[in-house]
Amino acid sequence: MKKLDKLIIKSFIGPFVATFFITLFVLVMQFFWLWIDDFVGKGLDAVTILKFIWYQSAVLIPLALPLAVLLSSLMTFGNLGESFELVAIKSAGISLLRFMRPLVFVSLLISLGAFLFANYIIPVATLKSRTMLADIVLAKPAFDIKEGVFYDKLDRFAIKIGKKEKDDSTIRDVIVFENNYSGGGLQDNFVVAKDGVMKPSPDKRFLDIVFKDGWRYQERGSRSDSSTEYIRLGFKEYKMQLDISSFNFKASDDSSNRNNERVLSMRQLDIAIDSMTRFANLEIDRYRSSMRNNFSLLMYKDSVVKGVVIPDSVLNFKKNNDAFRGLDSITGRAVSTLTDKAKTPSDSTVRKKDSAGSTALAGSSKRIRNSKSRQAAALKKPDTVAAATTPAAARALKKDSAARRDSAALAKRKLEANTITAFLPDSAQLNLTERAIGNINIAKDNASINLGSIQEQEKSIRRYKIEWHKKIVLALACFLMFMIGAPLGSIIRKGGLGTPMIFAIIFFLVFYFSSNTGEKMAKEGSLTPFSGMWLSTFILTPIGAFLTYKAMRDSNLFNKEFYNRLKRKMQDALRKKQQRLKTKQKTA
Repeated sequence: MKKLDKLIIKSFIGPFVATFFITLFVLVMQFFWLWIDDFVGKGLDAVTILKFIWYQSAVLIPLALPLAVLLSSLMTFGNLGESFELVAIKSAGISLLRFMRPLVFVSLLISLGAFLFANYIIPVATLKSRTMLADIVLAKPAFDIKEGVFYDKLDRFAIKIGKKEKDDSTIRDVIVFENNYSGGGLQDNFVVAKDGVMKPSPDKRFLDIVFKDGWRYQERGSRSDSSTEYIRLGFKEYKMQLDISSFNFKASDDSSNRNNERVLSMRQLDIAIDSMTRFANLEIDRYRSSMRNNFSLLMYKDSVVKGVVIPDSVLNFKKNNDAFRGLDSITGRAVSTLTDKAKTPSDSTVRKKDSAGSTALAGSSKRIRNSKSRQAAALKKPDTVAAATTPAAARALKKDSAARRDSAALAKRKLEANTITAFLPDSAQLNLTERAIGNINIAKDNASINLGSIQEQEKSIRRYKIEWHKKIVLALACFLMFMIGAPLGSIIRKGGLGTPMIFAIIFFLVFYFSSNTGEKMAKEGSLTPFSGMWLSTFILTPIGAFLTYKAMRDSNLFNKEFYNRLKRKMQDALRKKQQRLKTKQKTA
């Protein structure tokens, strides 16, 4: 490794470590500021608080690393530019990219470490911190009795202390009320004492109270019985033990949070996404199958129109029902056609028909011929709806040949559509209509229920995909922030924490808000998980390339003198233009 590479790496490591811990501290304090109300008054010991801070700090490391890399790279190259070391290096013929090369490898190593940390360490730390946070939020406030106020946080007990000495154990003018006392048939129970000593047990599960010089009041008997006994007992010393174990912090099992997407590695996320996707597809197929079952009659409609044989159950229903004898001519034609297609009788069977059967067959043939003639006439006539309109409308319809053709086609479609119900009596048609309406209502309800279920599954899949991309995006952000900070520092040429901090906050806010916006849009379904999570990368990558291009050409992008010169040139040009206009006006 050359001395120049060692110089730039040493110049970078110091600010990076310092800014990393400062950034991490700020993020942890910001988290505690949001949850401070749930931590205060819970009586948490130092070990529990330190353990929670340890886990939460690990969770916030992927967010602190990009800001630390950005700020440290700005400070490093700003210091080199401010002390003219960067100018000396460039004058020696070393380009900016060659000078940045060792830190490029360092930033890539930081990105790789951030990815491995986010994939293997962060899930465990997130699981522990979320479980501890839930336990802390649900924990009861610490046991603390104030003077002159009844403390009723204990189960079945209320305690009032007139005065508490400085040692926090000696108490004066004590009243203890016990409600719903279940032992010995007693009702309410009072203890009144002048003095007492109150100390928790070594394991802090019980509160031992020793009363001195007092009275104990009891009521013996049932609450529903008016003949109860009133008992008063005086004592010199009376001991009572209260259960305060519910006030102690209890660590619960973390199994309830193990299915959360934030506690899974990328491999586990892939398995979960694949399982949920297959389950969602099965749900969609099941719903499609149920919809086909609800509208099974549509298959028969297509069969009638296309000439496919109607099922035997339908034909047998027609044959055995006397109500079909009164069908009109259209019905007779349809049923005769379907019957001929379903079952064609042999010649011998026809010859064996008796005279009554021949007469019935002849009558049926006559009705069929009449039906065909009426159908042909109906197809030639204009639509009955059009004929029923006003005379003026009828004359207009006759003049329009296209309208007459449309009416004929409409009548033909109506005739074909009626063939599905043509062989049914009126009562059966009404029953069929009612059943169809019922099936439609059921299908609507099922559609709304299944749609909500499918949408929830798709939302869960999007959340898991978002977390998968987030692990890569946050790791890559470290390298991206370096490619912004290094050229920007060489342009502004300001070291320290002042100017670099301002630019670092600006670009980090752009990264933070674009990441959150993309994540929210991806969760809502407005963007795909890929587009939403990589939105910040798509925004900042051109900025980094532009700044690198400007830095390689010694741009005056953030040089105050450059903008002052540009302002003076614009003012001079504007002044000359005004003078030319005045000269033209005078000559005119």
